[in-house]
Amino acid sequence: MAFGRGEANALGWRDIIEIAQEEHIGHVFPKKSTPLLLMHHLSDLHVCDAQSPTRPEYLDRWADPDSPIREKVGTIGTYRPQSMLSPHVVEAMIQSLNAITSGPLSGHSIDAAIITGDTTDNAQLNEVSWYLALLDGLDFRPDSGNYKIYEGVIDESVENYDLRYWHPHGTPPGKEDDDARAKYGFPVIPNLLNSCRKPFKATGLKFPWFAVHGNHDALLQGTVAPAPAINREMIGNKRYIGLPSDVTLADVLTSFQEIGPASYPDAFDAPYIEVTADIERRAVERGEFAAMHLASPGLPVGHGFTTENVDKKHMYYSTEIGKVKLIVIDSVNHFGGWQGSLDVEQFEWLEREVSSANKPVVLASHHPLSKMFNSYAPIGKRVCVEEIQEMLLKYPSVIAWFAGHEHRHHIKWIGPEEEVRGFWQIETASHADWPQQSRTIEIVQDEVGDIYCGLTVIDHLGGTHFGDATEPVEIAALSRALSANIWQKRAELGATHDVNWWCGRPTDRNVILRIKKR
Repeated sequence: MAFGRGEANALGWRDIIEIAQEEHIGHVFPKKSTPLLLMHHLSDLHVCDAQSPTRPEYLDRWADPDSPIREKVGTIGTYRPQSMLSPHVVEAMIQSLNAITSGPLSGHSIDAAIITGDTTDNAQLNEVSWYLALLDGLDFRPDSGNYKIYEGVIDESVENYDLRYWHPHGTPPGKEDDDARAKYGFPVIPNLLNSCRKPFKATGLKFPWFAVHGNHDALLQGTVAPAPAINREMIGNKRYIGLPSDVTLADVLTSFQEIGPASYPDAFDAPYIEVTADIERRAVERGEFAAMHLASPGLPVGHGFTTENVDKKHMYYSTEIGKVKLIVIDSVNHFGGWQGSLDVEQFEWLEREVSSANKPVVLASHHPLSKMFNSYAPIGKRVCVEEIQEMLLKYPSVIAWFAGHEHRHHIKWIGPEEEVRGFWQIETASHADWPQQSRTIEIVQDEVGDIYCGLTVIDHLGGTHFGDATEPVEIAALSRALSANIWQKRAELGATHDVNWWCGRPTDRNVILRIKKR
């Protein structure tokens, strides 16, 4: 099954429709082949505690179509109407992937899955626990704070009602319809804020799976390094709804940057709403992310991480799987900023790992190479795109690099001579934004020694209708529909990049790539 967007109604809302699967383009996949590596590739799950009190959703309205500074701020990304539905999207994707046990092009068995970072949205302990429960097939409750009521910005209270957020339960007495429903055609889904917080038993991924560290797994809002003062606010009882009087919007936006440093303003006299405190919202510490994976009952043990990652508090490793060497990079700049880079120690380790490989090498990181330019380093030095690319191109064993981060499907050849000198970089879309897809990657070798990468996009199990959105797969279907209708990404409302930008070009989706024999 494949899904697309239907015709827009009077308010621009588009229902989800079933469409034909795209044919594979590019090279002809070999009829006979030797498998090197077959993997399901998931990225940017953004499992989110949308009720967490320090989330600055109120900033996002400055990117709305009616914002006078929209062109200056671009996309802010601190609010998504579907954020609280993120666990259900992952559940629906796992159910889809579990049914694909062999490559659709080669027929060879799937070796494993890899998740290239941003498994969580705000680097919180409870978010990591939920993501691991989803992958491991455990019982869990995607809820925090007060289990009796929803306490996020889209709650149904009269006193906290804000027109700028979608309120799925409808309009409280005496209030106007919110913008999402009145201007953009969003639906009313009675009881959704209770249904999405119900406990459920996850299906669990039936393949060995490997983890990758992303900026949202390490930094608050993917940008700010956790600090004691911020951590106190994360677990506290104040949900801030605006800026303090001594801070301007420009101050905040300049402190949330691609390149660090990055910081939250002091709370001072910022307006707030009292919510239920929850210690499970604390920030995950460096090394703890790996320790939680080592405690997972799934395979392989640690999902790539070892006790060395816990002890040394770094998140990179290498392993052998199929007939390749898989090298997982930690591209997060832990000093702050949402783009990536490497420290010198990891860069030197990476070259040793690549240079010593006696088989094809596949790299995996959260950031693609093009976004490895966060050079901020209050101590030491960060290694960025030019040095990394120059080093890797010395070694013909490198054949592919899997990444995410930009929430889009994108394929690019890295190197001076396509299919001959260099490697393929394969970026896969997110679960947070349209089109909420993953992909299957089949790397094989033909009889003359050429290597082929067959890429197939996979939709999650949520269908075209979400019904009352009471069960996980229905809720995932609703999330897909919401993601397809984000008002900030509508071309008719002046969006620079329409929502379909995340889908990439046809050559970024179902495509067959080749590397000539070396």
